[in-house]
Amino acid sequence: MLDRHGDARERWDDTRPIPTISTPDGQVRSVGQMATTTRLPKAPILLDTVVDDPETIRQMARDNGPYWQPGRTIASSKSATEVAANDGDDDATDFTNAMVGPTFRGQWAFGEPMVDGADALLHHDGFADTARRMYGWDVLVPEQVYVNLTTPIGRQGFSHTDIPEFRGVDRRNAPAWLLTAMGVSRLFEAERIHIVTAVAWFYRGEAGGFRYWPEGMSGPSYLHDDTWNTAIVGDNDFMPHEVQRVGPRGSTKPAGMTLGTELVCDGIDWHIVEAGEVLATYPDAAVRLSLSWKAKLFRDDAERADADAGIGLTVDEALDRLAADLGSGTHPEPLAGDSVASQELQAQLGRRYSAYAPAPAPN
Repeated sequence: MLDRHGDARERWDDTRPIPTISTPDGQVRSVGQMATTTRLPKAPILLDTVVDDPETIRQMARDNGPYWQPGRTIASSKSATEVAANDGDDDATDFTNAMVGPTFRGQWAFGEPMVDGADALLHHDGFADTARRMYGWDVLVPEQVYVNLTTPIGRQGFSHTDIPEFRGVDRRNAPAWLLTAMGVSRLFEAERIHIVTAVAWFYRGEAGGFRYWPEGMSGPSYLHDDTWNTAIVGDNDFMPHEVQRVGPRGSTKPAGMTLGTELVCDGIDWHIVEAGEVLATYPDAAVRLSLSWKAKLFRDDAERADADAGIGLTVDEALDRLAADLGSGTHPEPLAGDSVASQELQAQLGRRYSAYAPAPAPN
């Protein structure tokens, strides 16, 4: 394990002008429109070996499809856990083209293993020990393991931070877009649950590196491009990061994709499928596989007990606090809806509190 970024890091010069782009939440914005982080991320830590046999992770991926569009978490008014269940019963929600892309997700554990082999990943000693070391706290609760599979695509040009959780308002009872707005607003730091994320890679194809800003977007970025059986344990609710180009230059997503598009494996090749129609097929080696592990950390058992009991906020209280913030400042506006079922509210919060930031191309 190496503190900070290890000795394999590559620093990139980020002095180029930052463009205006469409981000996956459907907005067009420049960095000047982004909320600022009130504290720096904790220093990331590199793990140079994750598992003894990395091929078993790729086999688990082939065995446990289909994989779904993570853009559904941005679009849906359901809780994040309900969307992750991938039960085919999503609410009807408008979506933008920017929400749809050739990255597909599978949930392997949420509190408990959901697929064979996930228990060892959920209770991965290396991830847990490194997370405790990062915060200096002993009370750790491993919660999630999920995988992202990405077929060839060009660089997208934006960074993001991960979906946070708060005491009383978390993935079990709130949609991802509300949790994101709460995190970006920095209005809920007293109720924030501290989460550490380990991202591991099991990919030997072209490009596919992980770019990250350990000092926030105002600092330099670093590229981790050793994407075979390595991991970075990071403070990803605060540390911006992005996936680089996957596959050959000029790669694009196939036409015809929607939020319902899935990725399936026939045991050999991978297929992007929309309503039973195969839109594209890729060999296994062309599909980038990253695995994310998330754990909650607490200062003591009492803090964990409060979080488990939901002692903190309600969704209505969170909306009230956001309403007060929206109603202040130089451009006040009323809250666009009074419940998470409101698409107008979803659009408003995505516009005012986005976790996505345009990222300049590296020199």
